[in-house]
Amino acid sequence: MTTASSDALVLFGATGDLARRKLWPALYRLSLSEGCVPPIVAVGLPGPGRAGFETFVAKSVHDVCGPADDRVVRRLLAGTRFIEGDTTRHGTIEEVARSLWEAARPVYFLGVPPPQTTATIATMGSVGIPPGAVLVEKPFGKDLDSARVLNDSLLKVFSAESVLRIDHYLGKEAVENLLAFRFCNPFPETAWGRETISRVQITHCEVRGVDSRGSLYEQIGAVRDVVQSHLLQLLGIVAMRRPVDGTAQAFREEIARTLAAVRPVDPGQLVRGQYAGYRAEEGVAADSTVETFAALRLDIDVDRWRGVPFLLRSGKGLAATAIEVVVEFVPTAHRLWFTREDPGPARIRFRLGSRGGTVLTLNARRPGADPGPMAVDLDFDLQASGDSWEAYTHLLSDALHGRTGRFVSMDAVEESWRIVAPALDRREAPLRYPRGSWGPDASAGLPGDGGWCDPL
Repeated sequence: MTTASSDALVLFGATGDLARRKLWPALYRLSLSEGCVPPIVAVGLPGPGRAGFETFVAKSVHDVCGPADDRVVRRLLAGTRFIEGDTTRHGTIEEVARSLWEAARPVYFLGVPPPQTTATIATMGSVGIPPGAVLVEKPFGKDLDSARVLNDSLLKVFSAESVLRIDHYLGKEAVENLLAFRFCNPFPETAWGRETISRVQITHCEVRGVDSRGSLYEQIGAVRDVVQSHLLQLLGIVAMRRPVDGTAQAFREEIARTLAAVRPVDPGQLVRGQYAGYRAEEGVAADSTVETFAALRLDIDVDRWRGVPFLLRSGKGLAATAIEVVVEFVPTAHRLWFTREDPGPARIRFRLGSRGGTVLTLNARRPGADPGPMAVDLDFDLQASGDSWEAYTHLLSDALHGRTGRFVSMDAVEESWRIVAPALDRREAPLRYPRGSWGPDASAGLPGDGGWCDPL
């Protein structure tokens, strides 16, 4: 669906961590590429004043984007009104409404902590803000029931088609490269199912721990933070059928239909871990049972994928920082007459992190006297192919121009919470693992023969 472009942007949480790392750099990039952005109403916590706010924005742009064009930064700030206040209070929202008196189609970005989201929405409704679109950050609720409550609160203020649920992975160019590989070439789709694919692995790993976000992470954990959202969206993209057409709506419907066929996680196929030292982090309970690592196997009840394991893992304090999808093909049953060993499995590895791209691993003849099969990598580096946009730049541009294809449907949200429900609120202590490892030892056996494909 595409609607008219918006004429104002309201940023709730405009001085928070997300705004510093993602939103202001994205708006700066949009100002560079599109010449201007609509007037902005930035709502932040009391304290910094206008001068402190401008310093905050300029520093975030320079820190993330490198040497910035100060004229563009000044133009961005000149078009921004800064309001200090609590987004759950009527006075703050009334001031926002007064600032939008000329706006016909504003976009509201709810960049506030999850506990404040529902109260902020209720206050917007009671004040009577101008109608428009609303961007809601993940996590969308903390389980299936709370997700439905949050959605109901939004629908009291906004129309269903104007609620844009963010999973920033859907704004990643490397994720769209995965889609292009699947659906813009004839050969992958003919070899995409249980006859040719033996298993799929999806890994999201980080070297860093929770840093200063310990108190927030205590309310979330790895399953809610990454598995329910990012990794299940990737599973949907890998396993989905070709949509009936190329529209955003068909794409969203097909992901939701795929997730509806995924069985809830079997607790016997789930490994939860916690890195050593997590309980000493600021804001973390001394007896915390929150997982910083989760690995699980999922099965899809459709004929195309019957018997093919989808293996997901996510963790902090691990040996590398990477996001990868590895599709492993069924090994060939034939050995050529001149080889002395069986070839290894062919793979397609989609790199979705900071160095996005695709690596196709095939078998070739080894040169020389020993003609055994040799793995050969055909590597496509996405960033070497031209300038790229970061995910939030795409997402903000889409929201401002009425494009919905990079946002998550409510159906997909509900199915995701259904799938991970058995993994939520586990009371047993997670298995401990040392920082710099690949998680608890128990997770190594989850994929079966061959183990995990560690990121490049």
